[in-house]
Amino acid sequence: MKIVYFLLIICLLIIIGSKVFSKTEKAKNYELIDKHNNVEIRKYKQLIYASYTPDNKEDRNNSFQNVANFIFGNNSSGEKISMTSPVIIKTHNNYEMGFIMPEKYNLKNIPIPNNKKIKIYEEPSSIKATISYSGFTNKKVEEKKIRELKKELEKQKIKFENDFEILVYNSPYKIFNRKNEISVSVKINEKEMNNKIYLGGGCFWCVEAVFENVIGIKNVRSGFSGGKIKNPSYKEVVRGLTNHAEVCEIIYDKTIISLENILEIFFLTHDPTTLNRQGNDIGKHYRSIVFYSTNEENQIISDYIDKINIELFENKIITEIVKFDAFYEAEGYHQNYYSLNSSVPYCKSVILPKLNKARKELNRFYKK
Repeated sequence: MKIVYFLLIICLLIIIGSKVFSKTEKAKNYELIDKHNNVEIRKYKQLIYASYTPDNKEDRNNSFQNVANFIFGNNSSGEKISMTSPVIIKTHNNYEMGFIMPEKYNLKNIPIPNNKKIKIYEEPSSIKATISYSGFTNKKVEEKKIRELKKELEKQKIKFENDFEILVYNSPYKIFNRKNEISVSVKINEKEMNNKIYLGGGCFWCVEAVFENVIGIKNVRSGFSGGKIKNPSYKEVVRGLTNHAEVCEIIYDKTIISLENILEIFFLTHDPTTLNRQGNDIGKHYRSIVFYSTNEENQIISDYIDKINIELFENKIITEIVKFDAFYEAEGYHQNYYSLNSSVPYCKSVILPKLNKARKELNRFYKK
């Protein structure tokens, strides 16, 4: 009987869901501002929610139908409202189920629900961390993903609240290949989150050494980005098995050094006109590449490259400009390589000339 009951519930949700979600608007309600492995840090817009908070555990089954009735037209104007994906389920508030309203609505023009248990409210702009997973969601899976999310945030020393939410896309009518997410509010300085740039200009030992003593640079890490697998090893990358580029994560203080200044140093100290090589270092992992995280960064990078491509490089720049996805830190022996191994031949013949050139021509950016 339990199996029959479960199947009946699924069929009911499929019927209801097909009516509601056939008119679902897919809207991106956030901007990606950072990423740590499989965890995204997002800045969400101010949103209008229509939600139902169940009275008890038994009442949860009514959540979807109650809000769906409001969407169907059970409101003051009899208006049928399309909604944006995903559906939000707030585990910290008795599993409140929230529907995101289309952007055209605000608190003044949205129809009033006939059902007084449906609440319409404004969700303020916020910064949240999210982790994605596919398939049908349940409490066991959600608890596992919450633990994964916590672990990564603790690893990155990012403070978070206890307001975990489940975000369900294409639900409930689409059972297979469904996308779900767990999100939580994080305590973070947005300006600091944006003070990162990922640059690849040949061997990451060189890029790291060039930026380590630049005024305003907080930290430089060598690693890999732009590839097709997670957590690649150095051996896999240099064999050309992963499509990653050797890059450096550069964290900087915007009040001291600008992104344009960083790009000036970067393009002075590598050759952006040679395909998949820097000098005798040959391979796709040595390609010239810049990753952007925001539209603003993309515009700054594109404008700067366009400018120097005409003025300095006779339209020969082949540097890739790519949307940032993930950064994987290289093995420990690659970090601070030049400062720990300055006497080895590669450092003397390849890295030192780059440093000398940068300090000579851009001395104003370097610590004395």
